[in-house]
Amino acid sequence: MAITDALEEITAAGNYTFDLSPFTDEDGQTVHRVNRGRVFFGDSDPLPMVAILERPEESEELTDPNPLPTASLFNYHLVIQGFLNDNKDNPTDDAHILLADVRRRLAIERARKDQNQRLPDPFGLGSKREYNRIDDFDFGAGLVRPPDEVSAKSYFWLPVKMKLIEDPLYPFN
Repeated sequence: MAITDALEEITAAGNYTFDLSPFTDEDGQTVHRVNRGRVFFGDSDPLPMVAILERPEESEELTDPNPLPTASLFNYHLVIQGFLNDNKDNPTDDAHILLADVRRRLAIERARKDQNQRLPDPFGLGSKREYNRIDDFDFGAGLVRPPDEVSAKSYFWLPVKMKLIEDPLYPFN
């Protein structure tokens, strides 16, 4: 959810080109432009929009020493997909700009420090916790595509890799 919250901060007021913040539709319902776990979208979905998905490959267990006897240390792979209306003459131009907005927001989170400005604290989840935290994360350059057999809209894929320390005895603490 923290990644969703961070991406929803992409707005013109935040000096980005695109707006991924939620909005209220004509029926008074909150509509989100950033979704987790959604694969299928329709014509009624707002554009631009972003989906955060787990990548199909299995997470990588790491051999680094664990901070707790019950903790697991692993790389968790995500893909962020962005969809938007395309420019008919240059269909991928705006997708490159939306991708740049998302990469910029992730870079801000990657550089985030704790309250003492000493320890990394991506997404503000807490840096002093021994477990259930993001130890580090990285993201790729991304891939932009014009409308094709995958999507009727221009889109991008951005791979994200998070190094997580998790205690399966207390997964949501």
